[in-house]
Amino acid sequence: MTVVHIDSLGGINYHRLIVPLMRLKAQGFDDLFFIKSLSELKDMKLDRVDNLLISRKLSVTNHKEFRKMLDQNGITLILDNDDYWKLNPDNPAYALYETYYGPDIRKTIKISDVIWTPNAYLGRQMKHINPMAKIEFVNNAIDETEAQWSSKEKSKSKNLRFGYMGASSHTEDIKIMQYSFEGKNLSCMDGMDYEGILSANTTFPPRNIFEYAKNYKNIDVSIAPLKRNKFNRCKSDLKITEAAMTKTAIIASDVENYRFSVIHNETGILCSTPEEWKDAIESMTKQKAKMLGENLYESLKDDPFHNLDKINEVRLKYLTK
Repeated sequence: MTVVHIDSLGGINYHRLIVPLMRLKAQGFDDLFFIKSLSELKDMKLDRVDNLLISRKLSVTNHKEFRKMLDQNGITLILDNDDYWKLNPDNPAYALYETYYGPDIRKTIKISDVIWTPNAYLGRQMKHINPMAKIEFVNNAIDETEAQWSSKEKSKSKNLRFGYMGASSHTEDIKIMQYSFEGKNLSCMDGMDYEGILSANTTFPPRNIFEYAKNYKNIDVSIAPLKRNKFNRCKSDLKITEAAMTKTAIIASDVENYRFSVIHNETGILCSTPEEWKDAIESMTKQKAKMLGENLYESLKDDPFHNLDKINEVRLKYLTK
């Protein structure tokens, strides 16, 4: 049996644990038991547990003692981590990560047996911390049978609509475009300072993880700027995957994470300078957006690194004994 620790219903757990494991359960793999707190392990028969699967960090008082407990019961610790543990100084959560989360993540990496990650560069950073761990590339993917992703239809509009789907702490990323969308149709998340920086004319409310894809129905083009730094280099290509599975055109920074999934000018547009961002945005049309969105979908829907069932084959190697 694999015990899966899901401590929240946030985006990370949704894409990395909830969706893929629920897909496996729907296909008949039932050897999973979900817990909200590690304290629940105290009431379990640990000799029946083969794996403990966790997201990012353990948050226990003594990682070495916890590792000893796992060894005594023959339990494999599988860590799923999709982000670097050291934030940029301009991130509002920087101090919290420096003091608490960062050290916790590093200690968890150090005692893990297997690590799943959607970024090869991030995998190498974790390998430096724990050379003995087995690192597996496990990309983010989307279950197209889930209600919010099943329909590819856009809401009706004669106007070309851009969207910035980034959540919190991306102010420095969007600034690299040096572009104002004044006079154009751009939506971004409400409650951030993105509206002013981008001159967006529309905002959308933060949605729960089971309704998030609805935002894509109202945009034709998703923009995904990323500033070049170590934290961003460790990020996944999730924004590309989301655009693909909603047949949304993508204009993204020409960085390793996105170059992995986008064929420039065929399935999306990659930009390195403000001039390239300006040209990509101003040359976009409804027809071009439709073509790029459909090309991106066709390119990635059956790709082994983006198709959920194919990616789950990697997970199953460790969840079955």
